Amino acid sequence: MAETILSDVVFQAELRDYMAVPVVEQTAFFQSGVLLRNNDMNALLASPTNEFIIPFWLDLDSSIEPNYSNDVFTDVATPLAITSSTQRARAAYLNEGWATMELVKNITNQDPLDYVAGRLTSYWQRQAQRRVMATAIGLYNDNVASNNSDMVINANGVISAEAIIRAKATMGDYTANGLGVIAMHSAVFTQLSILNLIDFTPLGDQVPLNGRYQGMTVVVDDGMPSFAGATDGAPREYLSIVFKPGAIGYAEEQPAGRAGLNVSWVDERGNGGGVETLWTRRDMLIHPFGYKFLSATITGNKTETRAQSASWADLALATNWERVLDRKLVPMAFIRSTAA
Repeated sequence: MAETILSDVVFQAELRDYMAVPVVEQTAFFQSGVLLRNNDMNALLASPTNEFIIPFWLDLDSSIEPNYSNDVFTDVATPLAITSSTQRARAAYLNEGWATMELVKNITNQDPLDYVAGRLTSYWQRQAQRRVMATAIGLYNDNVASNNSDMVINANGVISAEAIIRAKATMGDYTANGLGVIAMHSAVFTQLSILNLIDFTPLGDQVPLNGRYQGMTVVVDDGMPSFAGATDGAPREYLSIVFKPGAIGYAEEQPAGRAGLNVSWVDERGNGGGVETLWTRRDMLIHPFGYKFLSATITGNKTETRAQSASWADLALATNWERVLDRKLVPMAFIRSTAA
C-alpha cells in the first residue's frame, strides 16, 4: 500500500492550501455522447451475475418484395417471422483506495482524502474511457483477424479526407442516418488542423470544443490507439474511429451502503499514529453494439488470486470478441493512418 506521508507533502511557510493539479485527460467520450448510459444495461448490472445475454430484435428485411393484394379467395399470404439475436456482455467490478498517515493531517491541517473525494467522479469517468479505448482495440483486432478488415481503411500514409470517406462507406447506406462523431489522436487532429480542414462554424449558438470534420463532431483523445511503424524508421500509425453516438452502451453502479464509499482506520500503523484509507468501488458494464464478449481470457490486473473482471489487456484481445451483426449494422469504422 502506498500511503501519503510527510515527504509527499510540499510545505509552504504561509500558504497552507494545496492546489489541485488540473486533470490532463479529458472525458471526451462522455461529452460527445459516444458513451451513452443505457437503462436496460443498468438493470442487467443489478442482477446476480457478471455475464449477461442481451437479446435484441433484428430489423425488418425490406429486401424481400411484399405481398400484393388481389381478389382471389384461395390465395393465402404467408407472414414473415420476426427474428432476434443476442449480444453477450461482462461486467467489471472495480475498486481503488487512497491512504494517508494521520500525522500528515495533524501537521499540515489538510486532509488529502477530502481532495480525493472531490475528484472521484472524474476518476471513474476516465477509468470508463480507458475501458472504451481497450475495447476499441479489441474490436479492431477482431475485425482484422476474423472479418477480413471489413471495418478498416488503411490510409497508407497521412490521414486524408478520402480515407475517412471510404471508412464511412464500409457501413453502406447505414451512414445515411448520420454518423455524428469522429475520434482521433491529437497528432491526427494537428495534421487536419494544419490543412485547415477542421470546421469551427457555429451551428445555432454551439461550436464543438474541437470543431467538426465532414459534419462530424471531433473528439480528440491521446488515449486513442497507436502503433509502431511496420518497419524500422517508419512513422507511427494512429487509429481513428467514426461512429454514431450511443454506439457503446454504458452502465455504472456504486454498490449500496458502505461498500460503495468507505473509510477504514488502522490505529497501529505509523507506530500508533494511525492511517486512514478511503475506498471507492464501481460496478461497470461497457459494451459495443453488435458484439458478443466471449470471456475467453480473463486475467484482471494480475494482483488477484481468481480474476473475475476483464482487464484493459483482456478487452484488447481479438479472441474475446465476436461480431454478431452484419457489418453494415455496426455503427463504427476504423482508419489507420500516419500524421506528418
